Amino acid sequence: MRHEEDRIQIACVNWFSLQYPKLALLLHHSPNGGKRTRFEAMEFKRMGTRRGFPDLILCFPSKGHHALFVEMKTKTGRQQPSQKIMQRQLEWAGYKYAICRSLEDFINEINDYLR
Repeated sequence: MRHEEDRIQIACVNWFSLQYPKLALLLHHSPNGGKRTRFEAMEFKRMGTRRGFPDLILCFPSKGHHALFVEMKTKTGRQQPSQKIMQRQLEWAGYKYAICRSLEDFINEINDYLR
């Protein structure tokens, strides 16, 4: 299932880079997921990796928000409890948070956020 999310996310990043080239460097993926050794996981945690952190962040303020965080999910994917906690924290801190299940969802969220 993760591979499907990855494919959607890659399509989203490619689309964004073409549509918003001046902002392309401000869209960032934080590599939280994936398989790691126990040592690597401990090291990443000490370095500041947080459970539930969204897949993408657009570091550009708009419409009263500091930035846009995007969690990618498949059509049937569900947020983990840690992702729900992170969503509440980010929204409380003044960030926009969106769950995108397709390229179309992503396009709509980005265009709504930036226009």
